[in-house]
Order: sequence, then structure tokens, then C-alpha cells
Amino acid sequence: MQVFKAFFKILKKKSKSALITTIIFLAISFGIVYSGGSNKEFTESKLSITVIDEDNTEASKALTEFIGKKHELKETAADKEKLTEQLYWTTVDYALVIKKGFSENLSSGSSDELFGEYHLRESFSTVYMSTTLNEYVKTVRAFLASGSELGAALDSTSEILSKDTEVTFKADDAFGTEDFSHRFSGYFQYIPYICISVMLSALGIVLSSLNKKELRYRTDCSGTTPRSVTFQIIGASAIFVIAIWLIFMIAGLFLYGGIYRGHAWFAVLNSLIFTLVAASLAIFVSSFDLEENVFNVVTQIIGLGMSFLCGVFVPLSVLGDGVKSAARFLPAYWYIKANDMLTAREPFDGGKLAGYMLIQLAFAVVLMLLTLVVRRSSRSRTV
Repeated sequence: MQVFKAFFKILKKKSKSALITTIIFLAISFGIVYSGGSNKEFTESKLSITVIDEDNTEASKALTEFIGKKHELKETAADKEKLTEQLYWTTVDYALVIKKGFSENLSSGSSDELFGEYHLRESFSTVYMSTTLNEYVKTVRAFLASGSELGAALDSTSEILSKDTEVTFKADDAFGTEDFSHRFSGYFQYIPYICISVMLSALGIVLSSLNKKELRYRTDCSGTTPRSVTFQIIGASAIFVIAIWLIFMIAGLFLYGGIYRGHAWFAVLNSLIFTLVAASLAIFVSSFDLEENVFNVVTQIIGLGMSFLCGVFVPLSVLGDGVKSAARFLPAYWYIKANDMLTAREPFDGGKLAGYMLIQLAFAVVLMLLTLVVRRSSRSRTV
């Protein structure tokens, strides 16, 4: 069992990055799932605004009162230097100047500028206030055009624009089922990335070390038969792969709130299959004689590239047709297709679900066959 022991000795030295990645993933997953369970209410954004009223008329005072209902009015600065200081330290988000002649120009429909403003930079605050003021002016002028007096138009405008709009949030679980909510499925959504990262950065590097010519020659010269070496490596790899998968599934039990049920078991099976795919990918990449720093770069390229293309980080629904066509040639795409079906983003179809999982298994088989070809070719060149 010397090779078996050597596997875990190397793993102990090389698994720091994989361990850190796993811990970070689990910590983020717990944070997302538990924070996502709280009910949130919509509240309209409120700005801190100071109003400099140069007109001092009924219309300007009505506008100031209207702004005060929607935002927090700050005391007007004594001078421009003080105002600049308030804007710099963001104690005031926006300074509105109601220009002299505002009431007259508002009533006459004049195109002269009604307002001035002070702000440090173009931001949400400036756009938001510009939209609010334009809406206010248009509404007042609409009432005036209908025959209303200025005072009545101002009152009607304030009443209409001050009304709150009822906002209904779409629940996180709207696309899920009772036993596999959309929020919890997010945990399984990111498993492809973490599996690829862990398998390549731990299993792949260990196998790559065992495949180094110097170590392989020493093993070949020992009393251990090639068949025994192969079985010891397979056994050690299987223990590692299953252990990592079980860690994720046990952590999932805490996030799920108990034993999996219903569609959640399909998600567990789907994750197991993809874990085997990730292990096969790690075995394949380890067949090439890569330096550890190059191996780490390859890990990031494969993990991030496949995750972005296949809908792990970005939902498939917002990816272009060209991207999705290319992603079909990657195993993570079919994992995500299955996961989306379990969350009811797609109509549930047992036959299609089984097909998605079989395609992933096919990728694993192809990767293992390619591994045999590469290793046979490399050995024939070194004999």
C-alpha cells in the first residue's frame, strides 16, 4: 500500500488551496441562503437635499414642500463654500436652486430654465432629481392647460405625485418547488465551479506528482506490480472524491434544514455525477506533465471559463444563443440544465432529466478514454 500512502502524503501537502476554496464556498453559501430567507420591503430612495429658493412665491414654496415629503430637507447653507463642503462630505446629496421667475415661467409655459443645481459629480442623485422635477413641472402644466388655476394645479400635482405605488416582490421561491426552492438551488448552482476547482487543485496535482517520471520509474523498479499501483491510485482517488462530495452534501443538509426530499434527491444525484466528471477532468489534465504553477493557471481557466459559459455564474436565460451553442460541448452546461429543471425554470420531465445526467456521464467516460490515450502515448515516448 505504499502508493496509497504516498497519495495521501502528497495530498496533505498540496491540499491547502483546495481546503481554503471549500471553506470559503461553504461560508458564502451559508450566508447567501440564510440572508435570503429574510423578508424585505420596498422603500423609495430618499435623498438629503437643500433647496435654495430665489423665487419665494407660492409655486416655489409648494415645490419645496413637495420635495420635503419625498426626501429629507437640509438647512440651506450660508454661502457657496459651506454648500461645497456639505456636498463633499455627502451630508447633502443634491442642492436645488429654484430660480427667480419660477412661478411666472411655470404658469406661462416658458422654456426658460426653471432650476439650477449643485452637485460634485453625475450620479444617481442628479438623475433621480432631474426626473422628479421634470415630472412635477409637466404635471403642473398639464393641470394649467386643462383650465385649473395655479394654486389648484399645484395642490393636485402634489396630491397625485405623493401617492405611493404598491410594490409586490416576486418571492425567491417563485421558480422552485416545495422540496427544492430556488434559493436553496443556488447552493447546487455553484457546485460545478467548486468541484472543478477542488478536484483540479488537489486531486489533479497529486496525480500529476505521482505521474512524474522520477517517481514512476522508482515505482516500476519496486516490487509493486503495475496493476497494484493502478488499483491503489484508483482506490485513493475514489476515497478523496467521495469524501469531498459528502462534505458538500452534509453541508447542504444544514442549509436545506433536514433530510433531502423530493426533487432535492435528483439534485444530489446530479451533483454526484458532476463530481465524477470533475474528477475525470482532473485525471485527464494530470496526464500532461505540467508544472504546479501552470497547473494552477489551467485550473482557473477551466473553472472560471466553464462557469461563465455554462450558466453557473450567469443564468442561461440571459446568455446569447451563440454562447449556449458553444456551452453544449461542456459538461457543466448539462448540469445546469438539470438544475434549472429541478427549480421549475423548465417544465419537469424525468426523461430529459435522465438525458442530461447521462450526457454528463458520457463526458466522464470520454475524458477517461482520452486519459488512457494520452498516458499510453507519453509512456511510449519515454520508453
